[in-house]
Amino acid sequence: MAISRIKQFAKSDVFKSFTVLFSGTLLAQVIGYAIAPILTRLYSTAEVGEMLYYMRVVSFIASIATLRYEAALPLPKRDDHSYLLYRFIYFLSFWMLVFTACVLIALTWIFGIIHIQPWMLTFILIGSAAMIVINVGTSWAVRTGSYSLISRQKIVNSLVSNALKWGFFFFNWKSFGLIFATLLGFVISALEFIWDYRKTHRNFKPYFSQEKTQAILLEHKKFPLLNMPHVLLDNGRDMVLASLILAAFDNAVYGAYGHAYQMLRIPLMLIGISIGQLFYNRSSDAMHQQKPLLPILSKTVSTLTMISIVPFSVLFFYGTEIFALVFGERWAVSGSYAETMSFWLMVNFILSPITALPLLLNRQKEALMVGFVSALLQIIPLWILPLWYGSSEGTFIFCLQVVSYAQAFWLIVVLFLYFHYTRVADRKIAV
Repeated sequence: MAISRIKQFAKSDVFKSFTVLFSGTLLAQVIGYAIAPILTRLYSTAEVGEMLYYMRVVSFIASIATLRYEAALPLPKRDDHSYLLYRFIYFLSFWMLVFTACVLIALTWIFGIIHIQPWMLTFILIGSAAMIVINVGTSWAVRTGSYSLISRQKIVNSLVSNALKWGFFFFNWKSFGLIFATLLGFVISALEFIWDYRKTHRNFKPYFSQEKTQAILLEHKKFPLLNMPHVLLDNGRDMVLASLILAAFDNAVYGAYGHAYQMLRIPLMLIGISIGQLFYNRSSDAMHQQKPLLPILSKTVSTLTMISIVPFSVLFFYGTEIFALVFGERWAVSGSYAETMSFWLMVNFILSPITALPLLLNRQKEALMVGFVSALLQIIPLWILPLWYGSSEGTFIFCLQVVSYAQAFWLIVVLFLYFHYTRVADRKIAV
């Protein structure tokens, strides 16, 4: 019986979709992590820190430019309705980027509040536009089942950006080379999504209606009203954390911290995102068909828990030694940060793929409060403790310990809340 079920599942569309997503994500990440030991021996922690901060800025702008409407793309029952939303998102994003450019120019060259070089401003705007295309295109591909498209762009992004990071080292471009390579990876991987949108636009152009578009925007108004503040809080928190670390310590500390954070997110990048996209798609279908969500949630969490135990346990006990061996001696400090953060990011790995659940259950307000508490638990220690204890390496490790264990406890509480919300929703379906 068990073998027949496994064979049946292996033939299912869900398994095939997961295989395509997972294989593409796996190959993309393997490329990145295979070249990482080379890049860490070419670039300093400070140079990596500057690149990571650029990525934070681009991610922040891209996340707010769409007002989170892209998350609603899989929800409309009709493809033409979803297309109208798809089209509007790009129109909105263009003008949001124009507004962002005006604000940054004013703050830099008129008021002198911030200092951004012209090349950096250009890279920020182009990178943000490319990331918007990738994010929106991915949501549309999830709706249409074009999982191979998602996989291809991930592979292209990883291959181009990492190859160029290696190549630009020989030009002695330092942090500029890292940032430029990252930008080119975004742009080239976005090209196929642009081409796909052109084909989609030709097919659905006769269905365009301004009245229908307004009706669909009104139907999904909770995304900008409730989900957008959550994303703004989430990405704003990352921006504030990066700024606090850079202000209280330096680029080298932020580079080592950011590298440790990236390495601890390997399981999430390899498996969690693909599972999360499938979870969202399957949960949306289940809601349309009036089926319970608890079995999907329970199976997803159980799978993620089993996957996470071994890699995070190894990093908890041997992070410093592993990082020094793999990435070079100057990255041993990054390994010590990884040891401290391992339990926190293990729980985060389990929770992250199901964070779309509040959107499906109309629990955006609760999700916003969850994000607010999480942000405070991270920001307050990194803001207050350096003022009390100074800017030494020991102070940063102490801050990281406080943040990590507070976050781990809070995320476990959030996981139980998600199960409670799902049971409540399923009881309503049963009635």
